[in-house]
Amino acid sequence: MANPRRMKALEAKLTAQQRKAAYLLVENELLPKAERKTQEQIAQEVGVTYKTIWKWSKRNDIFIEYKNAIADDYLSSERANVYAQLLKLIDGPQPSVKAIDLYLRRFGLLTEKQVVSTETGEGSRTNEDIEKELAELDELLKDDAE
Repeated sequence: MANPRRMKALEAKLTAQQRKAAYLLVENELLPKAERKTQEQIAQEVGVTYKTIWKWSKRNDIFIEYKNAIADDYLSSERANVYAQLLKLIDGPQPSVKAIDLYLRRFGLLTEKQVVSTETGEGSRTNEDIEKELAELDELLKDDAE
């Protein structure tokens, strides 16, 4: 669910027409394609031009954020339905490996494992070699100081 304070702050920066347009656009996108209205029809319903709806949708960051928050709220209310569909794919006659993977990842039961290996090939120095080199450098520094 969207942050109620953030929603109020966004609403305060939008006109009533913009808020109505945002809701209508989100609802419209959730309909089957055959039932969707055109943006021209939505613009008429709101009382603005198609170009105005287009500008809000493409160039008004506050309008875009508000519309996305509305969509997020709708989708969060459908989570149970999404989980039901996921379980159908898992419990079906031919279980979906992808659905099982998604389920396990969702609940933290399956994670990516990364292995980092360090190779010590030829030319690598041991601690003893480094200590010997440091001692030699110390001797050189003593000689230069004298």
